Amino acid sequence: MSLEKELEETDFDLLTLLQSKRESVLPYSRVHFKRGETIISEGEQNQYFYIILDGAVSMNKGTCREDIILSFLGKEEQLGFFHLVENSPSPVSYEAVSEVSAYRFESSYVRERVAEEKPDLFLQLANLAAFPAFEREAKVHLPSDEKILAGLIIIGKKFGRLEEDGSCLIPYFFTQKILGNYLNLARAYVATNLRKLEEEGILALSPKPWRIYQFKKHEERLKREYNLF
Repeated sequence: MSLEKELEETDFDLLTLLQSKRESVLPYSRVHFKRGETIISEGEQNQYFYIILDGAVSMNKGTCREDIILSFLGKEEQLGFFHLVENSPSPVSYEAVSEVSAYRFESSYVRERVAEEKPDLFLQLANLAAFPAFEREAKVHLPSDEKILAGLIIIGKKFGRLEEDGSCLIPYFFTQKILGNYLNLARAYVATNLRKLEEEGILALSPKPWRIYQFKKHEERLKREYNLF
């Protein structure tokens, strides 16, 4: 049984758990981050744990050149499982891709509440937080145009807007640079392959936002041919 399925079947609702303790002062606050703002820094101890209310966040890992993006997180997803162990530095950073609002909890409070409810969830939830990074690795050996299309479909499934004609609009804040950092491709290479996909009638780049035509059809084809998603 998958971890996601296991959590669903136990009706485990982390946000409800964290908000349920009766105290004179609420154990959380609502915070906002601007586009491009760092929420948690790699290599630093962080005292906070976040649950996203709205917006898009990237999970990043530093390299000798620039950060690579391991995954994207959105509404109701969590930031901070990797440093819930006391005095543990975060192995990754998180950055706001768009305007982001979130609930912010003290990490010590989250440790206490999860330990009270179900102690073995610490490792399970950390593994669940890491899982999207493996989805990125599954695209490493694809041809570049297919890799870009796969990346756009992952973004579209999480953040896009499906239209009545079956196309999907990609939010404007996902840029060529962000796509390149996610797929480990130079920006010029991203631009070349986006144009190739446009010439093939798979997507439209202008006017923004980018539009993927026949979204479900392309998703199913990539799933069938490359075992993605």
